[in-house]
Amino acid sequence: MPRSVTGQWDAAAPGIVLPHEHLVIDYGQMSGQATPVDDELRARCIRVLRDLRQAGVGTVVDCTPPGYGRDLALLADLSRAGGVSIVASTGSFCEQWHPQPRWVVDASAGELARRFVAELTDETVPCGAIKVATSAGAMTPHEEKLLIAGADAHRQTGAPIVSHTTGGLGLEQLDLFADAGVRASSVLVSHVCSGDEPAEYAIEIARRGAYVGFDRLGHDAHDLDHWAGLVRRLHHEGLAERVLLGHDSVQRFTGPEDIAGHTFSDPTYLVTTFLPALERFGISQEVQRLMTHANPRRWLLAGGATR
Repeated sequence: MPRSVTGQWDAAAPGIVLPHEHLVIDYGQMSGQATPVDDELRARCIRVLRDLRQAGVGTVVDCTPPGYGRDLALLADLSRAGGVSIVASTGSFCEQWHPQPRWVVDASAGELARRFVAELTDETVPCGAIKVATSAGAMTPHEEKLLIAGADAHRQTGAPIVSHTTGGLGLEQLDLFADAGVRASSVLVSHVCSGDEPAEYAIEIARRGAYVGFDRLGHDAHDLDHWAGLVRRLHHEGLAERVLLGHDSVQRFTGPEDIAGHTFSDPTYLVTTFLPALERFGISQEVQRLMTHANPRRWLLAGGATR
């Protein structure tokens, strides 16, 4: 069973699960120069979590890895104050916009896996998911090492894997995971079709048994019709049970300018805007609930963790 930042995550607790969000991202953490979280930001995060709770959200998976602003004590405080369970992530990110943290560069895949396992099992470091990532066009050597380490950590702990993609490579990630003995049902491939990838790309990921993350809802790159059309297409293909929905939202981003201009901060958009619109695309409330309740729970539990 995955852990939340405040203890054991309760899969039976009610509410929508948002599988790919962030509260604070800060690349300065890599160099020990993270911007402090002040009272204003803390209050904003609590307000957002309370709004989510009011909207029916019970769990948020915060996909910020160590080195990129992850603060587990802060997340625990925010979870308690906001009334929403938060599942935090170990792992790392891609090299598309910034080199890997030094501790990733200098470590072997085995050393990284041991670090991830420690964060997933040590009661003082309450992580429940493994974050891995690839850049656009090709997987870098450090990214490949990260995926191998993530696969190893998953095999040892059963923790779910959430993989960032940049304009594709989801299928290549799944090939690597399959070779490493990871069941596709334990993997959420994030940001699918957030670029110019065709719907067939999402369909192939789903047919392999992985979860398809349509998790850039509300961003400027694509409108509501784009995402709703993709949901309808996968539903018509009989693959709605493989779809997860989210925003990749963040309440404060400190990092590369190439990313900063494309952030989104309203994780209530799914409930207030997107789900109501799905009705006119022929997506019933039953199917909506499948994507927002049952599917993310199956993903979080698919690894068969024993904790």
